[in-house]
Amino acid sequence: MKKANVIDLAHNILLKHIQPHMTIVDATCGNGHDTLFLASRIEHVHAFDIQQEALDNTRELTKDLDNITFHHTSHEHITKLISNYDGVIFNLGYLPKGDKSITTHHISTVNTLKSLHEKHQGFVLIVAYPGHTEGIIEQVALQSFLDKQDIKYEVIRLPHITKKDAPLIYFYTY
Repeated sequence: MKKANVIDLAHNILLKHIQPHMTIVDATCGNGHDTLFLASRIEHVHAFDIQQEALDNTRELTKDLDNITFHHTSHEHITKLISNYDGVIFNLGYLPKGDKSITTHHISTVNTLKSLHEKHQGFVLIVAYPGHTEGIIEQVALQSFLDKQDIKYEVIRLPHITKKDAPLIYFYTY
């Protein structure tokens, strides 16, 4: 039997919350695996990334699908560009097989979460990776933000991983 990973776990959570008519924002499309997962199951996906390489990788992976809008910009602009969505997902960190010096950043991540919180719309799923320096800072910042808000959220880890730098999934809904 294949060992589950954090992305499998995140996708299983999504399966419980998505419906075919939905529009979901992939705030960090990376290599496109989450975008593909969603676009194969829902009406529309908005895929964001600051790296052209990530957008190109996602376009290639999803080339047979026509229900994706690509945004070559920071996820900080989600609420400025998209008025209605049913959920937002984040897969934080750096682009796998890309330049590891380019990472998501705690300030932009928390700013995005603040703007999403002001809208009180849909659900938010975040996969955080505290296994690198910015990842630790980002995970602490987003945990702090969530703790200060009136948000009931879940933190999920793979059952067999107890290392302090193991990835975490944050999930909440409005």
